[in-house]
Amino acid sequence: MVQRWLVEETPQGTIGREVQIIDRPDRIGALSSPLAWKILHELAKAPDYPNALASRLKVHEQKVYYHARRLQAAGLLEVVREEPKRGAAARFLAPTAEAFAIVLKGRGTPMTSPMLPHAGIVTQFLEEFSHDGRFAGSIVVGSPYTHGPFNTTSRDSPYAVELGFFLGRLFGLPKGLVVRLDTEVKAQGPEKEDLILVGGPVANIITMDLNPHLAVNFDWKQVWRMESSRTRKPYSDEQVGLIAKVRSPWNAAKTIVLLSGLHAVGTMAAILGLTRFAEDVLDGYTPGEDFYRVVAGQDRDGDGRLDAVSILE
Repeated sequence: MVQRWLVEETPQGTIGREVQIIDRPDRIGALSSPLAWKILHELAKAPDYPNALASRLKVHEQKVYYHARRLQAAGLLEVVREEPKRGAAARFLAPTAEAFAIVLKGRGTPMTSPMLPHAGIVTQFLEEFSHDGRFAGSIVVGSPYTHGPFNTTSRDSPYAVELGFFLGRLFGLPKGLVVRLDTEVKAQGPEKEDLILVGGPVANIITMDLNPHLAVNFDWKQVWRMESSRTRKPYSDEQVGLIAKVRSPWNAAKTIVLLSGLHAVGTMAAILGLTRFAEDVLDGYTPGEDFYRVVAGQDRDGDGRLDAVSILE
């Protein structure tokens, strides 16, 4: 039988069970008796052999043998071990899975993956980007070709792959493509949809256009740095990144999430903060209000790659 996973939300937390898909009607028939149903549940608590199980259930052992054979033939029970009992080998039985299910044909319902420990807070943060469980909006990355007033090529785009893997576990995929180049969005107009911008204003020209509207923005007049109008703090380290969520200055009905840095490594720090440390990074987020979080990437294990972030603001 085909196996799947059943994920349940319980008062004790999220738990998973291995599920076998029942794919033939004769397998269901083996469960049609109330006693067979009880035998399956009882053996799920602890494997046992038919004689001992009959004593536990206070029924005649021949009835247990009959239903146990039918459940084995249906693939719902299996022998997990044998032990000598009174001169014979006692065959201990247990269910072949932790749950059984019948899956009907249909598309199903896209949903947030509960396997992510912080899925709830990120889903709330990105609520404008979800429509019927599917991602709605575009991820905008800098063009790999020379472009913009700085005549640069983007080095942030590979980090969007990390973001894409993460979002793929949160939302179902829409029919069309979700990743677009900044040059394409610039030509068509950034006011038409909700956007997740990846990269700073040098690499991403949509970020450059957004920059004057940000309370934490990028300044390259004297030295390349990030500056907060809220705290008056400047940031110039290359591993500093910005996670921001604001209303689009071009269309108040649309939302922009910005994941950017002073350099490519800062953009990675912003993406790392959202995808792996959301509970800390998004603490204090209030729906409907602009949100800014400045983070610094850290390499705690010394392998040359970022693996943690600290919150600067």
